[in-house]
Amino acid sequence: MIGRLRGEIIERSATHLVVDVQGVGYLVTVAKRGAFPVGDKIDLHVHTHVREDAIHLFGFTSALDREVFDLLITVPGIGPVKAMGILETSPEEVVTHVRSKDLARLSKLPGVGKKTAERLVLDLHEKMTALAVASAAIPTGSTPPTRVALREDLVSGLVNLGFKPNMADNAAAKALERAPQGSFDALLRDALAQLSGRGPS
Repeated sequence: MIGRLRGEIIERSATHLVVDVQGVGYLVTVAKRGAFPVGDKIDLHVHTHVREDAIHLFGFTSALDREVFDLLITVPGIGPVKAMGILETSPEEVVTHVRSKDLARLSKLPGVGKKTAERLVLDLHEKMTALAVASAAIPTGSTPPTRVALREDLVSGLVNLGFKPNMADNAAAKALERAPQGSFDALLRDALAQLSGRGPS
């Protein structure tokens, strides 16, 4: 099973990327909300979905995205494609709506009606509450939970490109400080710009 892909984006469509990893192009389904410019280096968390007739890869720029996706597809009636549609809304919002049992907002998510919203709350309320609690178990005054995961992803991507871990961590921290709500790709570009004069180790 493929759990992570690090490489260069060589093709981009509305819902798919082709990621070149050492000469092999992997077709990955991604959320439309993500910014994935061709030519960018990327580090994706991957869910490998195996069927009798095909293997599909679903990619996410953060661990939280993939965790929420993995929970969504356990709900009857929600397959990987519908789960990706739901994640056109940020995973933080999805978790918040389920935890607060906000059926009105859940019903407005792509592909989710009243019955599916009720099922989401019934099946996932405790799990998403536990997920949120686990994510919040970090020292007071540190980076918010989702930023922690994103920082780890950024550092991983930079180290994969050849930079020393301490340099990568400093650049990732500064990028997040300047743009706390930035996408993975925008933050990675910022970090690389910071490191451009230093070069890989």
